[in-house]
Amino acid sequence: MRHHRAVIVGALLAVQACAHSQPYEQSYLRASDNWVFRREYSRTDRLFNAFDYGHAILSETLLRHPDGAAARLEGRERAFIVSQLLRDPPRVPLDEQAIAPAYAQLVPEAIATFDWAHALHRQLYDIIGDQVLTTDARARRVQQALSYYRSRRDLALSATPKSMALMEGQEYSLAFRRMAPRYNQLIWSYHWLQMGIYDALLRSDDYGARHVAVDATVARFFDMLADSSKVPSAMPMSAAIAPLFSARYPEAAIIFDNLHALHDVVSDILSSPTIPQSGKRAAILTALGRYRDSTSFVTSRAEWAEMARSMGLEQMGGAIP
Repeated sequence: MRHHRAVIVGALLAVQACAHSQPYEQSYLRASDNWVFRREYSRTDRLFNAFDYGHAILSETLLRHPDGAAARLEGRERAFIVSQLLRDPPRVPLDEQAIAPAYAQLVPEAIATFDWAHALHRQLYDIIGDQVLTTDARARRVQQALSYYRSRRDLALSATPKSMALMEGQEYSLAFRRMAPRYNQLIWSYHWLQMGIYDALLRSDDYGARHVAVDATVARFFDMLADSSKVPSAMPMSAAIAPLFSARYPEAAIIFDNLHALHDVVSDILSSPTIPQSGKRAAILTALGRYRDSTSFVTSRAEWAEMARSMGLEQMGGAIP
């Protein structure tokens, strides 16, 4: 596993080298709750750093090794992530461009879009995890974070639900899950945990109860990885996995569903034999545009919630503990 250690070390060095620079053109929204989640729930916060590696190495492998991608991902990459990286995740966020340089050169717009949405994820964990905020103050802070996120119109994903046809009805759709089903389920398990943590935090305002709920959700995540019958067989949707969060903050929940669907779409485009290497950038840029706009492939919030119910909670990994 020396190769993987070298990749992680290189990414960490890249982060340290840029310690005094802004990782985004528009940086984290400053507030009193910044980094609360990292301080209070450090183990879970570190897992999210490992998730970034899993996404980055996936895209890089699909792009650089199209003929051998399935064997690499289903073999050594998944084994390394499950048995080593998730057990001892990085302490700082990784530089995706250090892990996936070819992918970063092909579609820097995709990396910027994902980074901006992941920053919103972390901002909301901070807000919801802050014990000082009242329910009303928390709601105001969430709206501030969402307004700040929307201010980057070139990067922000739509808060309008998208129909499943955008993810599963295109010429390239399902290519990745057919090529590497176990790695695909690993990615879906990431999304299950990312949404489940919100509801673990929202179930109680008691400090101890929150920590118990977060720890139980993380334990369920590892139990899921250890038993192939428990991993998601359908993309986890926010309304099913995080019903409290989705009811309280539907705009954020829809953004994150669009984010997770877009991850699948990019993987499908990179995997698809129907799209030549020369056409992959254009296809990804088209997908980015569709997930940013609020006019194409749209559905209603009621249909979005019904879609989550009809897909089945157990198929998405089940409820959080």
